[in-house]
Amino acid sequence: MGYASITFLLFVAYIPLIWIIFRIRQRSKGLGYFAAVVFLVLLLGVWIVGFLNRIIMVGAIEHLIIVGSVTTLTTVIFELTISRINLLVRFKRRREALLSIVILILLVIVGGQTLLGVRKTMLSAKYFENTVTYDETNLPFLVFDEENEIDNNIRLVTKEFAISKAEQNKAVFGSNAVLTEANVIYVNDSIYWCMIYAPKKSAQIWRSGQFNLAWGLVLVEVNNPNAEPVIINFVKGDFNYAEGLWYNHDINLKNYRRDQKAKYWRSYPAWTGTEWVYIVTRSTRNVYGAWLSDGIDVLDIKTGEIITHYAADELDTTPKYILQVFSEDLIELEWIIKWGNKRDTTADGNIRLLPGFPHYSSDRLGFYGEGVEDIRYVKCQNSTLAFFATHPRDSSETLAGIGIIRKNGTTFYNLRERGYISAVTASKLAEGQLTIPNEGSYIVQMPVPYTLNTSIGFRLAWFIPIYWQSGTVQRLSYVCVIDALDSSYISIAEAEGLSGSQVVREARLQFKSFFASEIPQQEYITAEIDNLGSYVDDGNSIFVFQLNNSKIIRCSQGYLNETHWNQVVLAEIGNVIHYTYTEDDDGILWATEFFVIS
Repeated sequence: MGYASITFLLFVAYIPLIWIIFRIRQRSKGLGYFAAVVFLVLLLGVWIVGFLNRIIMVGAIEHLIIVGSVTTLTTVIFELTISRINLLVRFKRRREALLSIVILILLVIVGGQTLLGVRKTMLSAKYFENTVTYDETNLPFLVFDEENEIDNNIRLVTKEFAISKAEQNKAVFGSNAVLTEANVIYVNDSIYWCMIYAPKKSAQIWRSGQFNLAWGLVLVEVNNPNAEPVIINFVKGDFNYAEGLWYNHDINLKNYRRDQKAKYWRSYPAWTGTEWVYIVTRSTRNVYGAWLSDGIDVLDIKTGEIITHYAADELDTTPKYILQVFSEDLIELEWIIKWGNKRDTTADGNIRLLPGFPHYSSDRLGFYGEGVEDIRYVKCQNSTLAFFATHPRDSSETLAGIGIIRKNGTTFYNLRERGYISAVTASKLAEGQLTIPNEGSYIVQMPVPYTLNTSIGFRLAWFIPIYWQSGTVQRLSYVCVIDALDSSYISIAEAEGLSGSQVVREARLQFKSFFASEIPQQEYITAEIDNLGSYVDDGNSIFVFQLNNSKIIRCSQGYLNETHWNQVVLAEIGNVIHYTYTEDDDGILWATEFFVIS
């Protein structure tokens, strides 16, 4: 069903208004014609708004129910009002019937909308719940190579910081250049903020040769706030389609014209290694319910045509340059928040229809963390992933859990019983380490959790960048590291004169020095899988790995927890692994921890 067909279907909801036009025309032809014109303008407005917002298709059923109920009620009220001469007589004779009709219509509007909203929330929560794997025993972001995984990869550049640097360099694109979009992208094994510059709308319309063109990009590496931005100019006609351009070449609108069944949200440019393309995330929803992923499109920036489409069940096969496979709005607003508000371990299937009494049970996980500005994409173990933090609804100071979103699913580390501080608390503690500057102010943003290997075991810590800001100028001033369990362990390093990697390293090493002792850190062995096999012993699956360090290790669920076992099952020849082992009485080596790192 195309846009024209669905539009015609939606107009059915406005049919009751035709009766009003007919009744008006009976009394006055002039007013009747005027009412007909107003009616047609209304329909045109509905069509235009639905087209520009690109939601008319996926919201068709709701539109029919709600608008149809409202127009029907409006017609009833109009009929009662226009027949006011006999209103009292008719009301006395048929007051019960009239009152019943009005109440019935109100129930349809209010009740229908409420039930529809509850159902949408429930189905969205269940959809996300089905993608989540829960880990009750391990810690997230367990890091072995701290220098590369943390020092060289942690995000230190905020969106505002990146835009500020881009604005200082936009003169190369001309005086009419204006920022249209800023997104995080993945380029050559690093994450960058990517700012797109195009001519102002006035220049796009009136100036010859500038219509619907993106002039260039400014790239700012997220880990290195002191580095000079990368500026890329495009030859005229090489970058014609993007988000934020004039409607004729707006990439989302073009896609919507192609397929009205999908809602197009987050889109961003991407470097394939040989050329620039545009990535567009697609979403859709059930007739009555949940928002779902509808895959992604890879588009040609010259023509706007599709190069490749990945369906929702193919997202884990997408290449590395595709950083985001879901829109952040979809993840946050339609999945995480609704899941967090509905998930309850005391309810069947972990999703509760209504909040119940008491309103917040003790088993609630809590909702999307207020202390985290947004979902953040980070590089970890040679891949990119998104993470989010939650805290209990009744305690913003406590960390409830951390979710890690990958292309093939989400792992939620349930930390509610551990007593960790939340990102909110860590940010306040970090800011409290500093005195108020003479000019400007300090702001704390983007806390990131990492699990460090210390002399007394693994410790979950918050890495917190602190920025100095005055007006639109922003710079990195400090990096603070706070132990998530015992906030008395806190280190802070000044960023002045240091690169991003250097200041993170200084703060990290200072933090680890608090735990210095003669007890060695837990040592992991690194090796590559040369060969593998499996067999069944007494009903239990046993995996055997021959490694390039001449060792043969075996893996059984009797020695490994669920997280490590999942890594074993996914391991392949050629993978590099971290592992620890124990030796039984027969001299067989059994893995006690197992991680695939590449």
